[in-house]
Amino acid sequence: MRIYLRYPAWLVADIVTTPAWLVLFILPILLFLPREQWSNPQTLTMLFWGWIFWDIVSAGLWNFGNAIRREQQMGTLEFLMLTNASRAILFSRDIFSRIVSLALSLTYVYAFFTLLFNVKVVVINPVGVALSLLIGLFTAMGFGLLYGALVLRFKQVGPLNNILQFIILGLSGAFFPVTALPESARVAALALPFTYSIDLLRHYSMATPTLLPVTLEFVVLISYTALLLALGISAVKLVENRLKATGRLGTY
Repeated sequence: MRIYLRYPAWLVADIVTTPAWLVLFILPILLFLPREQWSNPQTLTMLFWGWIFWDIVSAGLWNFGNAIRREQQMGTLEFLMLTNASRAILFSRDIFSRIVSLALSLTYVYAFFTLLFNVKVVVINPVGVALSLLIGLFTAMGFGLLYGALVLRFKQVGPLNNILQFIILGLSGAFFPVTALPESARVAALALPFTYSIDLLRHYSMATPTLLPVTLEFVVLISYTALLLALGISAVKLVENRLKATGRLGTY
């Protein structure tokens, strides 16, 4: 957070680029919908929460997943690996700044959504929304650790970030209900933890029906998140030990 506020240009860039991205991304979606849907509060609210959820998925890939890569490029990875600190903490300490960043993103996007599309986003259950977003961030952190192990092993994964990002957004139903997917794609969607995260988020904000009973869906999401975190920590440790044995830990 201190780094973010240290450079005012970042804050200005966020404020300037947010409406530009909204127009660039949301407008083409609306053009493919019937005209009466352009001002439909339900449709626009769904797009709003899809946009916010995009920020969570991006956090998993770009912040948590690429944290190891950034340490490699700065030449600090080997020094960090010499400490006794948990690898999960070392590469997921951005979770606190991401929480702040998500709150700022909510503020920016809400303001510009209201201004550009003349829609008031209603949040029926603020506590449920906040809980869904928080668990979603930890889900993204667990996924990011698994992805980070891949980055640590192969150093440069090229365009995989963007490819995975849009596959996850498409299958999880970020901008449309999962029930609208073909049957074969729906099976894959139900295997993704992010599907339940956005489903609960929409339920608490828009009172939409959930794929599973709410309590069961929370249990599935929390269990999935715990599994991802455990697998991510184990994967990073396994790859680290192998790279230490071959002397390739700091190479990139």
